[in-house]
Amino acid sequence: MIRGKAPYELIEHTADIGVVVRAGSLPELFEAAASAMFDQMYDVASVRPGELEHPVELAEPDLAAALAAWLGEMLSWSMARGAAPGAFEVAELRAMPRLVALRGRVLAEPLDPERHRFETEIKAVTYHGIRVDRRGNLWEAEVIFDV
Repeated sequence: MIRGKAPYELIEHTADIGVVVRAGSLPELFEAAASAMFDQMYDVASVRPGELEHPVELAEPDLAAALAAWLGEMLSWSMARGAAPGAFEVAELRAMPRLVALRGRVLAEPLDPERHRFETEIKAVTYHGIRVDRRGNLWEAEVIFDV
């Protein structure tokens, strides 16, 4: 489980925001991508997660689609609930030919504009240029967000 801010890099993209994350395992990669996405919206390290919890279960045809679905589900839930996610856990991630199954959860607290200092509104996770692949002994993902 990742609590707070995970390391990531911003990438230049016309009118949108992109991030690159790296991790030693696929579950950690998905957790880091969630942390990076929410960190673009507010300082994710300022969140005291735990009051709100949202389970996420999904099945997608490949890793890129699974990453987009994972991030999109949390983004939609947080906006609908007025939640500030701050901890991300992928308990199970199985990557098989033509199917990626994920079970995880996000921990959050109610969004407090005084403490969370909203910076950027992310409207959606895009499929444009999304990728998940192995680079040496690390997994790497690149994701563009519509702002």
